[in-house]
Amino acid sequence: MKKKIIFLVFACFISIKHFSQNIPCDVKQSAVFKDEYKNSKIILVEDDGVDGVLVVRSYYGGVFSSGSGYYFEHYDSNLKLIKEYEMEMKYSDDEKYSSVLGLIKKDDEIHLINFLYNKKDKAFICSALTGKIADFKFNRKELFRIKSEEIKQFSFFGSSSGFDNDSGAQMIINEDRNAFAITVDIVDKNTETHKIYLFDDGLNQKFEHVFKRDVKDKKFKYENIDVSKDGNTLYLLGKVKTDEKKKKKEGGRYQYELTKITKNSEKTQVFDTEEHFAASLKTIIFEDRLACVGFYSDRKDSRFKGVVYFELDPSSLEIKKAKYNPFTEQFIIDKYGKSKDKELKNLSFRKILINNKNEIIFNAEEYYITTHQVNSQNGGVHSYYIYHYDDIVTVKLDQSGSIVWARNINKRQSTRGEDDYISYTSTVKGEDSYIFINTGEKVKKLSNDRIQFGQTSAKKSNLNIIKVNNNGDFDYKEILDDKDSEVPFMVSDGAISGDNIYFIGRKGKKKQILKISLK
Repeated sequence: MKKKIIFLVFACFISIKHFSQNIPCDVKQSAVFKDEYKNSKIILVEDDGVDGVLVVRSYYGGVFSSGSGYYFEHYDSNLKLIKEYEMEMKYSDDEKYSSVLGLIKKDDEIHLINFLYNKKDKAFICSALTGKIADFKFNRKELFRIKSEEIKQFSFFGSSSGFDNDSGAQMIINEDRNAFAITVDIVDKNTETHKIYLFDDGLNQKFEHVFKRDVKDKKFKYENIDVSKDGNTLYLLGKVKTDEKKKKKEGGRYQYELTKITKNSEKTQVFDTEEHFAASLKTIIFEDRLACVGFYSDRKDSRFKGVVYFELDPSSLEIKKAKYNPFTEQFIIDKYGKSKDKELKNLSFRKILINNKNEIIFNAEEYYITTHQVNSQNGGVHSYYIYHYDDIVTVKLDQSGSIVWARNINKRQSTRGEDDYISYTSTVKGEDSYIFINTGEKVKKLSNDRIQFGQTSAKKSNLNIIKVNNNGDFDYKEILDDKDSEVPFMVSDGAISGDNIYFIGRKGKKKQILKISLK
């Protein structure tokens, strides 16, 4: 069913030191092409080693065009198509609830990790579909299976929400993309239980581990699982409500638990946020340190006042530092002008970036849903939802966990349906970070060193880049005017490979690939 995108007027004001628009980048567009299926997203881009790129896109049909699968496309350095292959996902009558959890590439092979239920075997089976880029001929290899009565539920397979939901199965790939883990939530009324499988990029299983926490599932919130850079260790972060924490008079009535899992051991470190609230934390793995970062508040979870940083020893899990960094004066001016009595809420992590100095840059967005009601012609009431993607928050922490700068990009975007053309994609090169957003009008210079972005829509959408340098100063540049392209680009679904960012544009069945290379 075709979903209509509705964009509200939004304005973006950010404090900016200069307007030089000196952001060197190279832009290339593929030829415009048409797919049989309208709905398509880039889910993987990988360099081919000879200046070309492999692009994998998922597709799915609608009411009048059923079916789902993947397009494999091999492009040269100028985005000229070399070879393409379509894989339609077909299953036997005994196979149900299928989901591709993720993809990983090794040398000249690509692996699709598939998870499905086989009603004949009464088991959930995880398999890898492996094919060579040269001919895209795929073979299936079973990785593991779990009896159906062990699985808690499967309605969330393939979910990317990550921080708030641990039901079903999820795939986690490490930063160096040389290993991946698959975690499956297991049925147990009295104990939080996960089965976790760790593999290298050649599909060799390193170990299987059963994680148990002696609390009821509703009292354990799975935050994230991370795989170490060497591919041998798992770190599982959970937020746990305990009877002891219930008695606290101030701060969050919960504790965070970080568990280190290896082939032969399991070790857990417990820490809480004292008198503060931290709604969610994210683990970041370095060569010689382990960090957990998030936003905190002194009042309630939905209103944030700053950034919390925990540093742990990656071997012993000893807590070495705990810092609470309030938002800077510059951040308050960015967001509210001179008002200081307001706080941020509804923040959702979007991206954790590490620059060339091992400093942390993490971005978040104010995301929330509102419900609206209208009277229908037959006298009834019809409800609909508006999905809001508002302010972007970008924060930089140095290696000690102290805040270097925090900036706010004021933005008002919303939709009743598809959100691919709004929100943003971010990346880092050297010490600088970059944010890609769509706008509908030319960027305007305002007084007091500010800039403003106007309304955007699927019919009129200009692609812009915002650069944030090592000092937290902003610059901007329009990359592509909508007049220069036949299709609007899905700015929220950027795929990154090295210093290159890829977007897919779509207008009906007409599509185009865009490559932006940072210089």
